[in-house]
Amino acid sequence: MWERRSRILFLLSLCTSMCLLAQMGLYVVQGITGQPVGYNFFLHCTALAESLGLAWVVYVLDGVVVFTMLLLFWGAAKQIYFSLRAKGRLSRLHDAELTALLTERYGLGPGELQVIDHPDAIALTMGLLRPKIVLSTGLLQMLEPGELEAIVYHEQFHLQHRDPLKTMLMTGCADVLWYIPILKWNSKQYSAAREVLADAAAIRKTGEPVHLGSALLKLLKRKQVHSYAFAYASFAETSINYRIQQLIDPQAVQALSFPLKRMMISLKVAAVLSAMFLIEFLYL
Repeated sequence: MWERRSRILFLLSLCTSMCLLAQMGLYVVQGITGQPVGYNFFLHCTALAESLGLAWVVYVLDGVVVFTMLLLFWGAAKQIYFSLRAKGRLSRLHDAELTALLTERYGLGPGELQVIDHPDAIALTMGLLRPKIVLSTGLLQMLEPGELEAIVYHEQFHLQHRDPLKTMLMTGCADVLWYIPILKWNSKQYSAAREVLADAAAIRKTGEPVHLGSALLKLLKRKQVHSYAFAYASFAETSINYRIQQLIDPQAVQALSFPLKRMMISLKVAAVLSAMFLIEFLYL
């Protein structure tokens, strides 16, 4: 159920976002070059608004498109910058001996796990194209062997499914298309589903939920859960209530609670775009 839910949320958000962003990108390119680049919804909308004497609509639409494109490039640049900065810092904190030991112990490939010398308890998976698990010495010191094993298997699920990249796409689209607030809700629900699935994968490999639950509680008690600017999937940051419920009752199904306010705003945006398309179609 969780796998199906996460797949639907991902495809709906990504397809909607990519279609809108692609049309906006073509609109900007055509506006700069003056050359037609195929059918463009926004170009037809502005032409229709001008023909109806609604010049202000053109200015508003142009502003929304340009601002959205600026947000897109700003978000991409920020992601690249913080990812490179994090990579440099991790290389300085790298513990080669523990990295080699744990990589061999858990049967991971070269570069798939890195241990850093840091007092905070850190367990996350980062990296867009070549994801890797990052653990800290502070984490290793506080966990029992079974708890560490559960965390590694949890993060291995994120690594194998490239969850940092997928999560970045979901959150990035939600941030760029902020005027469609249902995308933000989709992003949060997607992250929750991925964490529950990663927990389930860890439980299957360890054979019991005890170690995973105790590791989660230890990290919560330390209150050292941090947020980072680069794309990552963290063990103890997302959807704690969902995950605890699943540990207590693995058969429980968490029903989606749809945010009516966000849905109404998103539907209004969709209605405006649909109305413009319909008017343009009938007018032509």
